[in-house]
Amino acid sequence: MSLLANRTPRYVGLMKQALPISLKTVAWIALGLAAFAASSGLAFASWLDKDAGIFMSLVEAGMSWCF
Repeated sequence: MSLLANRTPRYVGLMKQALPISLKTVAWIALGLAAFAASSGLAFASWLDKDAGIFMSLVEAGMSWCF
């Protein structure tokens, strides 16, 4: 008897079916992603605008070794 004789996987019957996601849930996820993108974009833009001052404050505090 070969190990490859049974070609049907046994886990197919045990798999859970995906639950449908409502439009409200999708809207909340999209809103959260948009808020995260906006806040990280503002933080990055602020970092680019004030990069020398941030770096110098890290130098003064002795924490600029990671840059």
